[in-house]
Amino acid sequence: MAKDNDEGSISPGKAGAKDPMSALKERTAASAAERERAAKERAERVKAGVEEARKKRKLEEAKRLKEEAAAAAVTKKAKGADDILESLYGGLPPPDPKKDEQLAVKVKERDTWKQHRFPPLPAEEPSKVIFLDVDGVLRPLTAGGFRSMMVDGEWALRAETADFISGALLALRHIVETTGAIIVLSSEWRRDQPMRDGVDAILAEYEMRPCATWTPTDLQRDMGTENPFKAFTERRAREISQWLNTNPQVKQWVVIDDINMADADLDRKPGTLLMAPRIVQTHRKIGPHTEHIALRGKAEHRQSPLTFLGPLSLLSFLQLFDPLPAPG
Repeated sequence: MAKDNDEGSISPGKAGAKDPMSALKERTAASAAERERAAKERAERVKAGVEEARKKRKLEEAKRLKEEAAAAAVTKKAKGADDILESLYGGLPPPDPKKDEQLAVKVKERDTWKQHRFPPLPAEEPSKVIFLDVDGVLRPLTAGGFRSMMVDGEWALRAETADFISGALLALRHIVETTGAIIVLSSEWRRDQPMRDGVDAILAEYEMRPCATWTPTDLQRDMGTENPFKAFTERRAREISQWLNTNPQVKQWVVIDDINMADADLDRKPGTLLMAPRIVQTHRKIGPHTEHIALRGKAEHRQSPLTFLGPLSLLSFLQLFDPLPAPG
């Protein structure tokens, strides 16, 4: 009986032990779970790295595009400036050192004269008028006379007065100083405010009053005239005449111009005054000079236009002459 009991009983120690196969399965499952966790973490790190690299590339691409756009804008701006300069100055001849040197001498001469004190001007004499041209009178007759620039999307003019002739300005001041005559601008410079301001500024440098006014700008050229130069001269004569017809206080007047305004008398329109007795023609390269101002007989001046190529009597027109009779 005791033997049977011993054979049928279970050992306490053996009853608590795990089955080796179960333990192996557990270890295998745990190892697989660890590998899966590690793989998942690795995949997440790779994904995060890829996302970070993508963001970095995106930022670098945006930065590159921004830099390229900025560089393109600078290039476009520079090209635009070059195009503007080319359109303005592309047709001009190459720099001429000799002319640049001559211009520097003129500027220095003008600056030297600025240091001198001028005598005071007399009171204005509205009955005495100088109709003043600019090109070929106060400055050599050459291309230019202005600079243009873009301001707020619009072209703006700026008068260029560096090449104005000091001797011509001194001669003009001597005449105004002696006669008290007022200046009426008849030049094409009168058509734009910046150009008129440029003339007034250069007159102020020589302590002269600004132009009192300017001749009309709304008259049209005679398109029936085949010669454009003649049409230009005839229109200028009409402009001067219209101004005089509306200012009856004027008794003595003279036209200082580099073109022979007497040509307008050959085909004079009704209401246009005779120009020949009143024109003083300047040399288009040198303008008037004080050494040219001299007096000649009154009768001689009524025969032909005056010219600064020889002795002149501009002062006699404004100071000594009696008013010429109006044309019949």
